[in-house]
Amino acid sequence: MSPALLLRTVVTAALVAGTLATGTSGAAASRTMAAPALQLPFPCGQDWRLDTWAHAPALDMVKEPDQHGTEGATLVAPAAGTVNQSYTHANAGNLIQIDHGGGYYTTYIHLQSRAVSVGAKVGRGTVIGKVGKTGETSNGHPHLHFELGYDSDGNGSASWGYAGSERVRPSFDGVTYGQSNNQTWRNVTSGNCSAPEGRASVYGTLPDGRLTYTAIDAATGRRTHGAVVSTATLGFTPKAMATLNFNTILVTSDDPDGPLYRVDVRTNGDSLIFEPPILLGSGWTHDLLAYDGKSHLFGIAGGTLRRYTVTAAKPALADITGNTLVGTGFTLKTLTATGPDWLLGTTADGQLISYRINGAGSWQRHQLRDSTWQVFDHLLSPGGGVYYGHREGAIHRYLDRDPYDGVGDDLIGQGAVDTTGWTQSLLSAQPATVTSG
Repeated sequence: MSPALLLRTVVTAALVAGTLATGTSGAAASRTMAAPALQLPFPCGQDWRLDTWAHAPALDMVKEPDQHGTEGATLVAPAAGTVNQSYTHANAGNLIQIDHGGGYYTTYIHLQSRAVSVGAKVGRGTVIGKVGKTGETSNGHPHLHFELGYDSDGNGSASWGYAGSERVRPSFDGVTYGQSNNQTWRNVTSGNCSAPEGRASVYGTLPDGRLTYTAIDAATGRRTHGAVVSTATLGFTPKAMATLNFNTILVTSDDPDGPLYRVDVRTNGDSLIFEPPILLGSGWTHDLLAYDGKSHLFGIAGGTLRRYTVTAAKPALADITGNTLVGTGFTLKTLTATGPDWLLGTTADGQLISYRINGAGSWQRHQLRDSTWQVFDHLLSPGGGVYYGHREGAIHRYLDRDPYDGVGDDLIGQGAVDTTGWTQSLLSAQPATVTSG
């Protein structure tokens, strides 16, 4: 890629006039405290190109491999801190500066948008804005201009944007960058990977109609309980299931009349015991079911997606209302809910698709992957951007750093929970039990 295709951001004297401090050179500053342990300010697993151009140690960042997706890319905090600047600068555009303590500050320039205000507390991985091309000195080229600064004069901020300001060389994931002008680093991978927190509670059915329960630590991916298997059977062949809460499951039968049952679990500790299934009604011929953890139950039959409102923890048929026709064309192989009114599914040809459901006839479709996901016969999510895929007796886990951004470049595989032993014919996770770290 030629330098002409990338911005050489040399911030001018006009920009300098807008800075809040004009302290001594960062290279000459006496720093008595260690710099914060930074990660790249982008979601986990993304690859970015870093250039110093003529303004080392400041860095310009564009997305690999060809800059596509730079504009509007999610920007996250590289370390914990407090926002001390968030405003629009005439030359630098949308700007954020974060105080990380010990006199160190990170500054982000030319942003498309800012998601935090002055005084906001952020953790590593907190979304703070989106990459853009605002401000005259962006030259209309989308990129992030990044600086690490040290407050050498003690005035409560770090000056930025010109030779002699308080900027210093940054390190990401223990590797130092910005040593001299006209340096380039290709395919720098973000290690900004906060671990999810919580326990995934997974119910399943075996081919003979028995229920199973398994618990998975979302942070480690390790199975911590089960599988516990019931002695009793459902008494019918299950077709689709959705977990409402820790001890309530909705299950449909393969009977042509489409009966819907509620299964109340009494205990899933050392043994799995449930009450006899309660028949709620008929006409539930759905091939797939998913509950979003708030109030909405989704069902797909023949490619038609419907949304219902559940108004009780252990609903009777009268507590399942709405029956909203969302739309047709939802020819999915698997279905799960990732959050309130957010669905995730796979197709027979391997696409991974996220949907934001607004209501009747209204939704947004985001294709996260184009292929390979056809290998999974079940997809489930306990929330927090954690996804589990079931194939050939194994459960594989994935982490989507931002499950609602409509893109899949922050979705990474995290290995297998178990490579064998998952013989269930249906699987469903209790929603909203896992949060992003």
